[in-house]
Amino acid sequence: MRLLIIGGTGAFSGRITERAAAAGHRVVLFNRGQRPQPPGLNLPVITGQRPALREKKAELAAFDPEGVIDSICSEPAAAEDLAALFPGVRRLVHISTVDVYGQDIGGAPVDETRIPEPVSDYGKRKLACERILLEAFGDRVSIIRPSHILGRGFLTTSLWSRSPYLVDRILKGRPVPAIDGGRNLMTPVYAGDAAEWTLRALERPEAGGQVFNAVGAEIVTQRRYYETVAGRLDRPLRLVSVPSQVFRGRFENPPQFNWHRPYSNRKAVDHLGHAPVFGLEQMLAETIDYMLANGLAEDCGRDPFDDRLTDLLLRQERELDVRLAEKAGG
Repeated sequence: MRLLIIGGTGAFSGRITERAAAAGHRVVLFNRGQRPQPPGLNLPVITGQRPALREKKAELAAFDPEGVIDSICSEPAAAEDLAALFPGVRRLVHISTVDVYGQDIGGAPVDETRIPEPVSDYGKRKLACERILLEAFGDRVSIIRPSHILGRGFLTTSLWSRSPYLVDRILKGRPVPAIDGGRNLMTPVYAGDAAEWTLRALERPEAGGQVFNAVGAEIVTQRRYYETVAGRLDRPLRLVSVPSQVFRGRFENPPQFNWHRPYSNRKAVDHLGHAPVFGLEQMLAETIDYMLANGLAEDCGRDPFDDRLTDLLLRQERELDVRLAEKAGG
């Protein structure tokens, strides 16, 4: 298949490019040309900024893609570009996000039948893109909704979403702040698994017009996530609880991954014929090892706020323990 990948060199989209090239597709990339291609690849590139896609209409028409994968589209105008430039494309895959479901979705795994109720601006824009593309392409488009992607090139998450400081913080034995002590649920996914589902959605006609959650097989607590990071680093973990009701009051759109986010991958497994190959330990190991080997784990001293925060919370814990001891002794 003549395949245009919009993006194609990022931590996730690079996996898509690798998988597409290995499958024998004739791949052309559209991106800014600022990142190297995945190792061993030297694919043709149409260079440009994503908002200026229409300016490359002649080059895109000359390639005449049969399939398009857009890993960048996050604005309604960008979705309208796809509809205008590729009206006759045979297959299109849009990389969306589980953020379209909302931030705190409860404790039961969410499948694709859940009515989206995005809270963040990002989630709202992605949902708008989905709707434009489904209207324009019908059963020729597939929507992929990844969760918290892990693997080489990604950062681990923290109280403040993805952070270069968490790994160093644990290495140095400093306390880690976590909403409600890390009790909330999350569903990480390995980048290679999400890329496999993406290409299978492109290649299988029956995936047309469908939405797929691209999420891992395990729903885990945030505490277990942090414990797994600490285990990989061979360090003890000290979590400090940040009260969710206070935290929410200060952030209109709270950082991702701090609230209940359990999702189901059953539809992707059943319809696309691929089950995740990496569990939490494996995907975090690859993430952390790559961060350490490539200078992505930065000195946590550059961001001292978490030290001030955990010092305050630990003082409050000690004071609370004294009060509870009085009650227990009474």
